[in-house]
Amino acid sequence: MQGRSGSDGQIVYDYAEFCRDYGHPAGLLFTFEVTSNAVVYVYAGVAGRISGDQVVFDLNSENLVDTRKAH
Repeated sequence: MQGRSGSDGQIVYDYAEFCRDYGHPAGLLFTFEVTSNAVVYVYAGVAGRISGDQVVFDLNSENLVDTRKAH
């Protein structure tokens, strides 16, 4: 995973699709499990930011709560 400087990566959603499926992201925190190179990284308490027509979640070490080998 590579992303912006200071982050492990990003997850980006279409704004309209995100709102339809999950509701408006303002004030909400999310948990993501990302698998890379047979390792699962768990990020919790991640807030999204709205950038144009996208909702962007920056994944960084501050939100990394667990790592484990993928099964």
